[in-house]
Amino acid sequence: MVNRQSFTPIYIQIAQKITRSIQDGKFTDGEQLPSERELAEYYNTTRVTARQAVDELVKRSIAYRVQGKGTFLARPKIREASGFVSFSEELRQRGFRPSSRTLLHQVTPASKAIAGKFQVEESTDVLQLHRIRLADDQPVAVEYSYINLKLLPGIQQETFDNQSLFDVMRHRFGVYPTWAEAEIEARLVNSQEAEWLAMSPLQAVLVAHRLTFTESFEVIETVDSVYPGDRFPIYIGRQRLLAGLEERM
Repeated sequence: MVNRQSFTPIYIQIAQKITRSIQDGKFTDGEQLPSERELAEYYNTTRVTARQAVDELVKRSIAYRVQGKGTFLARPKIREASGFVSFSEELRQRGFRPSSRTLLHQVTPASKAIAGKFQVEESTDVLQLHRIRLADDQPVAVEYSYINLKLLPGIQQETFDNQSLFDVMRHRFGVYPTWAEAEIEARLVNSQEAEWLAMSPLQAVLVAHRLTFTESFEVIETVDSVYPGDRFPIYIGRQRLLAGLEERM
């Protein structure tokens, strides 16, 4: 059942439990998932909360809705479209040698905003990590990250100049970054970033505000990545539109 004393919202807990059932093979691809009414009754919660849990699964492309019929488990090929690779992996795929230069690496109390994203109490310790990302020793991005020490206790002892953060998460802590949500905006580079990125003042940069999740939707990391607009194109990838089309049929 759900833990009503947890900082994790009940609808997220329900979505996590459904995801674990899927991982355990209790549902097959294309199989109908329990209805909102059934979920509300089983978890002793409201229909609104159950609907939020289903919305979460749909948003992650784990499930899709068919109007008048219900919610169904998406095929693996559809679910994989929401996956992503790390920055280091992406650079390697493009033929570059990735590395980083650490600007700031410290444990700090979580602000109210960061605590809310990590579902922890305000002032809980988090790892603050600022890095210049390099491709063949040339700067291509600046990253301002906060890492959830509740999920990754001890990761602050690691260094990340020459190793991938995601590789460390996977291989040393058994935590697998699986999903990401990002919003992208354009702005002018500030003077410090211009120096770090070898840019001229008042040039444009793209800023990606990203949340990184485990398979069970726990937020591992929040990061703002600053990219020179003329140097490193961002590939957004394919977005699944099938569910929205089905709802209009």
